[in-house]
Amino acid sequence: MREGRLAAGQRLPSARDLARRHGTTPVTVNQAFRRLRARGLVVSRVGSGTYVSGCAASAPPVRARAAFLHLDRREPPASLFPTDVVRQIMDRILDEEGGEAFAYGEPGGDAALKEVLTSDLVEAGFGISERAVVVFSGAQQALSLLFRVWLQRGDWVLVERPTYPGVLRLLQQVGARVESVEVGPEGPDLERLAQALAVRPVRLLYTMPVYHNPTGICWSPERKRRVAELCAERGVLLVEDDALSGLDFGQGRPQALAACAPACRNIAYVRSFSMILMPGFRLGFCLAPRDLANTLTRAKEQADLLTSGFFQRVLCRFISAGHMRRHLGVIEPYYRALFGRAVAAATEILGGAGFRLTPGAGGPSLWCRLPDGVSGDRFQRHCIAAGVGVVPGEQYSVDQSTADGVGLAFSRLRTEEWIDGLQRVASAAAAARTVSHPSGRASR
Repeated sequence: MREGRLAAGQRLPSARDLARRHGTTPVTVNQAFRRLRARGLVVSRVGSGTYVSGCAASAPPVRARAAFLHLDRREPPASLFPTDVVRQIMDRILDEEGGEAFAYGEPGGDAALKEVLTSDLVEAGFGISERAVVVFSGAQQALSLLFRVWLQRGDWVLVERPTYPGVLRLLQQVGARVESVEVGPEGPDLERLAQALAVRPVRLLYTMPVYHNPTGICWSPERKRRVAELCAERGVLLVEDDALSGLDFGQGRPQALAACAPACRNIAYVRSFSMILMPGFRLGFCLAPRDLANTLTRAKEQADLLTSGFFQRVLCRFISAGHMRRHLGVIEPYYRALFGRAVAAATEILGGAGFRLTPGAGGPSLWCRLPDGVSGDRFQRHCIAAGVGVVPGEQYSVDQSTADGVGLAFSRLRTEEWIDGLQRVASAAAAARTVSHPSGRASR
């Protein structure tokens, strides 16, 4: 189009013809068409086809500076959602089952889906003897019900520092007493963890060993095994929260902790499909010891009867037909390149502004320590004034020990938006560090 070989108003070949010509699928071609439409290069007419628009040969329009940029949202961009494949699966299920597709199902999850999930877990090296899968409306529901059935008010729980803010809110709701263990480049401090387990009657340890939120750290295999052993020795339930295992961000595909220690019987493994598929599906599952799985199933039935059977069957076919494997092959290079660009830009912009970045292995966000002399409260206020949303560091711990940090997410942003956001963050830190004197002069 830009070379003028396709003129304005010219009709493009059909998706089927282009797919056949280039040895790909109509789904891939339709994704390309959507990108062209989003950039104003083509227009589609129902029943007629896709045509080159009048502005096809012109330069892309200059985007106005965004009024507010969200560096506080970790969800994937909608452009990665496999909507065409999902639509085809939905249509097929409706053609085959009609209204029965929306009938009540089993509270613990669709039997066919659980069989597919279990098969994948076995292939990945998980031990499933005396364990069972329970399907939930996302990992958040799984964690909420798990804490409710396992913990009583006043029970001690260990978490990493920093850790996922959502889990701290869930633990607060059940009245748990929370203690933190610092997480380093290879995982939590083993000496500190062993000490905490020795002096506290710890009931549960919550972890994110693979692409930890918010640091992006991946524990070493040895650290995973040792932590599992420590919990087994003390009779502590180890809860592993996993959102991104199976993706390689450039350092190889990491194994889940539960797969590194398959013989340990005290692990509850929770996985979400939100980051690798579509958040709106609200599907996740827990692999737990059978007694605990039965208790979780009863709690699930009391909470909301069941998770959408229709979406469960869609996910089952998506996985069993090989679409999930192909989808991961599409999003993996996207996330890998995005992560590399995000780290490079943050190192240059924030590193130069005095921020200290935690070197992570991957994931959709970064964890930074604020420059010296910058308080979290002032920084947060200046970020809002600069039109950029961040997650304050204090939300990642039960005390103020992470108040000098900040979580920054980039998964749903274009590169230019991420750079713009980082520049606003750096400016906010500079403004927060400036102290005005009565004379009108400013010092740092």
